[in-house]
Amino acid sequence: MSPYNGGKEGSAGVGERVRPLDVTLALRAAAARSGRGLTDDQARRIAQIVLRLAKVPAVAITDSVRILAYEGRGCPHMHPGQPVQTRATRRVLRTGEAATIERKADLQCPVEGCPCAIESAVIAPLKLQGQVIGTVKLYDVLPGPMPDYVRRLAVGISELLSLEAEAHETERQRELLAQARLEALQAQIRPHFLFNTLNTVIAMSRRDPELARELLGELAGFLRQTISYRGETATVRDEVSFAAQYLRLEQARFGERLGVRLAIDPGVQEAEMPVLSLQPLVENSVVHGLAAKEGPGRLVVSARRRGTHLQIAVVDDGVGLSQTRLRRLYSQDESTMGLGIANIAGRLEALYGTEAHLRLRSREGRGTAVFLQLPLRRREGNP
Repeated sequence: MSPYNGGKEGSAGVGERVRPLDVTLALRAAAARSGRGLTDDQARRIAQIVLRLAKVPAVAITDSVRILAYEGRGCPHMHPGQPVQTRATRRVLRTGEAATIERKADLQCPVEGCPCAIESAVIAPLKLQGQVIGTVKLYDVLPGPMPDYVRRLAVGISELLSLEAEAHETERQRELLAQARLEALQAQIRPHFLFNTLNTVIAMSRRDPELARELLGELAGFLRQTISYRGETATVRDEVSFAAQYLRLEQARFGERLGVRLAIDPGVQEAEMPVLSLQPLVENSVVHGLAAKEGPGRLVVSARRRGTHLQIAVVDDGVGLSQTRLRRLYSQDESTMGLGIANIAGRLEALYGTEAHLRLRSREGRGTAVFLQLPLRRREGNP
């Protein structure tokens, strides 16, 4: 008799011991603890869960070339890290179709005279974006057809794990995209700003050498922070500090023509926001709004709580934008300003989905206001 159901075609009540909700919740919990794809450790935990819940003699999980996990009645040739052994498994990997094996010979183990007790199996494929990336296998030590509930369970587990793999891959691609956007923005900031600031320092060195040295120190610190940014978020405190450092350099260039006010609510200083998102907006205001204005201009940067959200505002009284330019602004081909706005909007969407947005208002000759609104969250490790 099979050790999991008292007979190959299960008696009444056998399938009831394998509750789909238990399997789903347990597998999702194991996947959540893993964090990235089907690792050896994740595969081992999942195989243990399936073995316990399905009451089968043995369970194995493979990727496309090797065994990731094997739990249950032992086989001397099935150890994690070993290549996929049986031709039956390789056939499922090749065709992407689940297979039911009713006798040991059909497993087509390449080891002649293998003492393994396995006699029958259900082998189901794991898929990612239509490609077979592995298998999940439920084994019995008796020959003959596996019970229907075991076949359904094997296919259901493979589908669930395939969905988890899709979710992890989507998350990985999202993070890669966010990092690429950040690197693109870092590359955008450095060249033209460096050129403008060095020109200011050169001019200043003739009139005030001491101030020129101070500006060079500020510039070195600013550039060092630009290239050292890692991760997807920073605190409001850090983003405001970085933007303020930039503004001190620009005030050296524009003098009294550039007035600045920072209005930051102390209660949101430790809230998180996309890294390197405030300084580009401030730079847009200076370069595209205030630099072209005749006479003095004013820039206000604010951060405050608005219900369950954080609102960041960058407002200037510069030359503003025409409605035609405003409509085209979100195109990355529009200008360096358009690239910056589109980049930040894209990263907001990638990080927070529909919970966050960027709004821009402008009137030609009156100025421009940019608002970021995103969920109010504190960075991990901050009180």
